[in-house]
Amino acid sequence: MPSTISLGSSGPDVKRLQRALARALEWNPWGPITGDFDASLQISVESFQTANGLTVDGICGPATWAKVPSYREASPTVQSGSEGPVVAWLQQVLHGDAVAVFFNAYNGPIDGIFGPLTESSVKSLQAWAGKPQSGVVDDDMWFTWMTPGSAQQLRLEYAAHLLDNLPW
Repeated sequence: MPSTISLGSSGPDVKRLQRALARALEWNPWGPITGDFDASLQISVESFQTANGLTVDGICGPATWAKVPSYREASPTVQSGSEGPVVAWLQQVLHGDAVAVFFNAYNGPIDGIFGPLTESSVKSLQAWAGKPQSGVVDDDMWFTWMTPGSAQQLRLEYAAHLLDNLPW
């Protein structure tokens, strides 16, 4: 069971809460999963507690954690040398004219291999987003780029098998 967290808390349990509430469209950071429990997260926790018949105190303790969706895993991290369906999905989303308006589109094959062309497009995306140009797509970058709960995010998480063990 995660620890009790509230306004001012920080760390991995706060990140778990941020991800779970964002994915459930209870919190929209449109930015990084910071791990810092700020006022916007407190308001979301209070709203979540109200909607779930819990004591509304803005504190995520055992009763609140029990109602938070169990889907708290980090989004996958991919980088140069990574392979698989998540990379293929990333390549597909980075491909095309629509993204070229904002950053350099990926113009290579959709082969699931994170090579130099994928890395170049990712670095261009990171520059557009004002992030360090590391070429690594991690939890922070996924949530910076995609709206939580969007079709894009759900496709990514399906490709990464993060939806496999959810109680439907």
